[in-house]
Amino acid sequence: MLDHSVWAGLFAKAEEAESLDWGRSHLRFHAADRARALVDRELVEHWLVYGNLRYPQLNLSYGGDAAPPTSYTRNRRIGQHQLPGCAHADDIIAQLDQGATLVLSNPEQWDEQIAAFCAQLGGALAASVQSYVYLTAPERYGSRPHRDEGDVFAIQLEGTKTWTLYGAPDSDDWDRGHLPEDTPVTEEIVLRPGDGLYVPSGTGHRAQSGPEGSLHLTVSVGLPRARDVVSAWTAFAVREFSRHEHLAPGSAGREEAVRDILRRLAEAAAGTDPAALAAAAVPSGVWPETPRPLTWPTSA
Repeated sequence: MLDHSVWAGLFAKAEEAESLDWGRSHLRFHAADRARALVDRELVEHWLVYGNLRYPQLNLSYGGDAAPPTSYTRNRRIGQHQLPGCAHADDIIAQLDQGATLVLSNPEQWDEQIAAFCAQLGGALAASVQSYVYLTAPERYGSRPHRDEGDVFAIQLEGTKTWTLYGAPDSDDWDRGHLPEDTPVTEEIVLRPGDGLYVPSGTGHRAQSGPEGSLHLTVSVGLPRARDVVSAWTAFAVREFSRHEHLAPGSAGREEAVRDILRRLAEAAAGTDPAALAAAAVPSGVWPETPRPLTWPTSA
């Protein structure tokens, strides 16, 4: 049983966290103060001007149609070198004024507070956790209707946003990406500052900002899939075989050789540590890594 206290950074009310039904139904909730304090418009402006961000750490789109990166990035000169794809704040703001959506991908890679938040949540859930910040111009859609691979927790920070939900797939046989235009709508939910929305993996959705525009934070939780366990085990099992161990030329005896390989794989599976395999199925996603402290200069 998962300790519901791990959700304290996302859910302001413990009873809402307790009603979370993983992967089955969406949930509207009240966001915790810690999550709401992670990002605001002033911080986004600071990142754009001083963060030295580059494409694809950020991108602009119009209702899901991507703007050319060259329309909002410039080359920056660093000493004798040219650094391409650097964010240009004036160009980005000009496009926001024209109705664009700014998406900042994985700010946990450059912001200490968001990094700590994602690392703690990921450690508690034994899952990969990533974050995204969406700044959408007034009364615009931030994307086309789509499905995401991970479970999505959206925290409304400024303005309002109307989320249109299209329901979850009937089976596990689905792909992430855009939905057909005739996909039926199941519900619409308006989020205001401080509101949160849990969207299970695979549930179709899109969101439209209100008249004042919108700023929201998305926390994406990637629980390990059965296929991830198989992939992790494959990395373990392949060590049982030499890189230069080939099958004999010709088809004669090939079936028996494959039977022997399967036998060796079965033996490797039987000897695999389940705890180690479970840990290996979750990509760490920790960035930046905790640095070793400098040993100098030292105080006298």
